[in-house]
Amino acid sequence: MSASSSQGIHTLLEAEKAASLIVEKAREGRVRYLKEARSEAAKAIAKLQAQKNEELAAIQRESADQTELSQSIEADTQQKLAAIRAQFEANKAEAVRQLVEAVSSAPLDAPTA
Repeated sequence: MSASSSQGIHTLLEAEKAASLIVEKAREGRVRYLKEARSEAAKAIAKLQAQKNEELAAIQRESADQTELSQSIEADTQQKLAAIRAQFEANKAEAVRQLVEAVSSAPLDAPTA
């Protein structure tokens, strides 16, 4: 029995060694899988971040263009208002004179029925 028990112990030791190798390979595989998953996630994050940065830059350019356009329109409007005010100041005396003349030269005759 000692030879068979020695053989059985040897078989168990070999089985334990084989199991330990299988477990070690599984751990290595899991570690490799996790590293690959992290790497892929980092690539995906970098790609998304670049895309969002491009979108942000486009929005900022559009906003700058809108601000520039708004300022241009405001300046044009102020310039036109100043021209209208100048025309008003230049012509108000003549307009008042024409109104006074029209009112004072109106016929005072009552219409006959």
